[in-house]
Amino acid sequence: MEITDKEVFEIAINSEIRAKEAYEKLASLTKSDIIRDELLFLAKEEDKHREIIEKMAEKFEGERTEPKKINIDVMAEFRVIAEKMAEAIKKPDVNIDEVYEIAMQAELVSEKLYKELAGYAATEKTKLMLEMLADMERNHYNILRKQYDYITRYPDIYKEEFYDQLMKDINFNF
Repeated sequence: MEITDKEVFEIAINSEIRAKEAYEKLASLTKSDIIRDELLFLAKEEDKHREIIEKMAEKFEGERTEPKKINIDVMAEFRVIAEKMAEAIKKPDVNIDEVYEIAMQAELVSEKLYKELAGYAATEKTKLMLEMLADMERNHYNILRKQYDYITRYPDIYKEEFYDQLMKDINFNF
């Protein structure tokens, strides 16, 4: 397959849109205000990434680049994650642990995607932007991992309404 920088941008934009939609859907299904706020924060971050990519794509619209052959192995992983996400969303009682596990996998797969795409970038500017996005996705993973560790360490407290009220009472945000 051959791909241009424009197509690289399109793949990246679609990835960010899917991630945002997934976080918003999961946020709408969770009972915890704390978890919902965190998922909505990540959805906003993914939307910002989409905006960054769209602006970069516009900036490079005038630059001519030759298509390059590309083989993106991580795309199969995207399909698997998308299926897992769809299954988790369909469940009547969302399992918070599962939500976080899937979200963490999605962030790692996004990081891989941007790293792979950076290898095919026709310009240094495009490569730099894709590497930056890969780093941002790793940061999202770290945010989710930290929260997931906390959830699993204190499941009886965290998963109850008591926790949300406690966090509100002490005005503590993650």
